[in-house]
Amino acid sequence: MPRLAAPPPLVSAPQLRLAWETGIGDHVIRIVWSPDGGLLAIAAVSGAVQVRNGATGDLLCVFDGHGFGTQSLAWNKSGKLLASGGQDGMARSWSLAEGRCVAEFEGGAPWVEHVAWHPLREDALLTAAGRKLRYRSANGALIREYPDFDSTIYDLAWQPGSTHFAVAGYGGIVMYKDDAKEQARRFDWKGSILSFAYSPNGNFIATGNQDASVHFWYRKSGKDLQMTGYMTKVRELSWDAGSRFLATGGSPVVTVWDCSGKGPAGSTPAQLDEHGVPVSALAFQHAGALLASGCPGGLVCVWNHRKPDRPLRQARLDGGITQLAWAADDKKFAAASASGAVRVFIASEQA
Repeated sequence: MPRLAAPPPLVSAPQLRLAWETGIGDHVIRIVWSPDGGLLAIAAVSGAVQVRNGATGDLLCVFDGHGFGTQSLAWNKSGKLLASGGQDGMARSWSLAEGRCVAEFEGGAPWVEHVAWHPLREDALLTAAGRKLRYRSANGALIREYPDFDSTIYDLAWQPGSTHFAVAGYGGIVMYKDDAKEQARRFDWKGSILSFAYSPNGNFIATGNQDASVHFWYRKSGKDLQMTGYMTKVRELSWDAGSRFLATGGSPVVTVWDCSGKGPAGSTPAQLDEHGVPVSALAFQHAGALLASGCPGGLVCVWNHRKPDRPLRQARLDGGITQLAWAADDKKFAAASASGAVRVFIASEQA
């Protein structure tokens, strides 16, 4: 595959150090690191899924993915299986060791938008397709099918370190326990939720919404509040490792809320202003304090949000940024673009 042309130099911050790069020739819709950071899975919007060596970028395997387009990717706990969902209405489980699909199953609607492996088990998978929510074993056997959700399911996630999970869409968030079909809890909200994120400690839930707002719940008490005034609908949410800071998009400026003490209500957030156009991706490190941001202009920035005057480092990709993801050790992160560029950078706070 031809090497991508070097980007023009940037002067406002030092350049990120490149570990490796590739191009897949198509819009990158998902990138996901394996749990140990040794592998990077890359999905093209047209369907094919590549798996590359996380340290060198060497191509290890190419899976067919989904003929009408891949929508979602997720590694299981051990990193031995990669699940995908797509626009053919199917979910599939892929084995890198065998180099093939080892299970496939119907999602129940034309598009399977979300797949999520159980965080404490490596043999159980959730899928969301339209209003359909299904729980399956790794071999595809149906464990449980839930009553249809009130609307299309826009997001799905397991509560960190828990046997509970939640789905979100128009009208709020519904929580379930993995061994029961009945709803365990519900957070009602009259609006369309596009994305949601648990804090790493599981105490907070944040949502990005169609009406250009961010909603925030204290999970245990159910108390909620809302942050408004964003320029566009909000899809980009990322929590820091300590569950204190919430980074949000919906604007050319990355807004970072401090959720400690009395929470974000009435507080003044940090404003990280460099992109010039609404950001398209955000990702905090798993354990560190660095935040990566990207935008449709192709600019990638790494920030210390406590020093918001300018990015620590930056780089530019060909095409708008579609995905950002940190490896497990937080020493490198991947950025991908709508033109098919994929770059893995070495991150350091030292300029």
